[in-house]
Amino acid sequence: MRKYIWSLVWLPLTLSEVIKNIVVFGDSYSDVGNNQRLTNGPLWSEDLAVGWEASLYSFAFSGAVCDNTLYPDQDQFIPSVTDQVEMYYNEQLNLDSEETAIIFWVGINDIYQIFEHTQEDQDIQVELKKVIECIGTNVRNIRKVFSANKFIVFGVPPLERMPYYAANTNLTESREKAANQLNEMLTKEVEKMNKHSQHLELDLVDVHKLLDDIIESPGLFGLKNAHDPFWEVCQGKCTDNPDLYVWWDKTHLTGGVHRLIANSILMAGSLAPETYLGDDTDVHQLLSKYQSSVYKPQKSKGQIERIIAKLKEEKEKEEKYYQPTAEKETSPMKSYLYFGVTATLIVCIVFILFIKTKRRGNHLAALSGLIHKPDRVRFLPLHNMDSNA
Repeated sequence: MRKYIWSLVWLPLTLSEVIKNIVVFGDSYSDVGNNQRLTNGPLWSEDLAVGWEASLYSFAFSGAVCDNTLYPDQDQFIPSVTDQVEMYYNEQLNLDSEETAIIFWVGINDIYQIFEHTQEDQDIQVELKKVIECIGTNVRNIRKVFSANKFIVFGVPPLERMPYYAANTNLTESREKAANQLNEMLTKEVEKMNKHSQHLELDLVDVHKLLDDIIESPGLFGLKNAHDPFWEVCQGKCTDNPDLYVWWDKTHLTGGVHRLIANSILMAGSLAPETYLGDDTDVHQLLSKYQSSVYKPQKSKGQIERIIAKLKEEKEKEEKYYQPTAEKETSPMKSYLYFGVTATLIVCIVFILFIKTKRRGNHLAALSGLIHKPDRVRFLPLHNMDSNA
């Protein structure tokens, strides 16, 4: 009986979700220094850490793909997302899963590698599907090993908008098509996982749409130049603020755009209460409290797979040998009491789900909506797939 009373006391606390830890896996768009930083200012994850007041643990490496085994002829070892997940496990950080957001942003380098190996549409489709399967597998593995349920996954940006591809008309169309295909597959995978995975909170950031809108109307977002890479046209040649540009170099974003990406998540209020980093927020000054460590590259040794196999084996043994015991007779008074507590518990759970669904619906229903503030325009591209999708 005591455990039910404790449940009733604990339930209201879940209405106020707090994220205290952010764990990131990805490539150069998320690398805060493990390999190299490829932007002028704080990255989106650092902005997000300051906005949520959460400790950042970024295992992202510039040049990373989802899994190196998909492209076995690479010359240089760079930890893939699969390697990064095992690196996270090896750190034994023991983070509270209820207070930890796990975030994936990968796919750009996979598309590059795929085109290095094939130009056939059918083969490209097959390889893109493998990337999506890899992302899904890593999400499921983390859920099993770390009991995590709070996830954010990024799609890939519009490759055809990058100065590198925009200047090369021979590549523009094929890269645009591949990016769109990967994003479509990822959306379906997120829908499927949310529909069939109990307790999972998995949001998809449509960064493709966000960057499309920024590049179409940079002035709405307080930007000046959406086409030229700052490093080539201005570095050492002019006094422009790099944060007024979209592109830092031919393929990477400026700190100003990283701030916009972070705000799109902060303002969506999906895994934590809605907040916002204003233009006057000095992330550089505040970041030291939340800054990620720098991690040395490590190659996966199959630890995660072995843990998953062991968990599966233990579950099968438990199911095989488990024999339910007969319930003891209970008095009518105990039965009524049990029924009352259970009914109250159900009402509380339904109420919580209603509040959370309403909050998510208010903030996440529109895939790409502009919300006007007196000082500037705000963009909400965060996209949550409801469990009934």
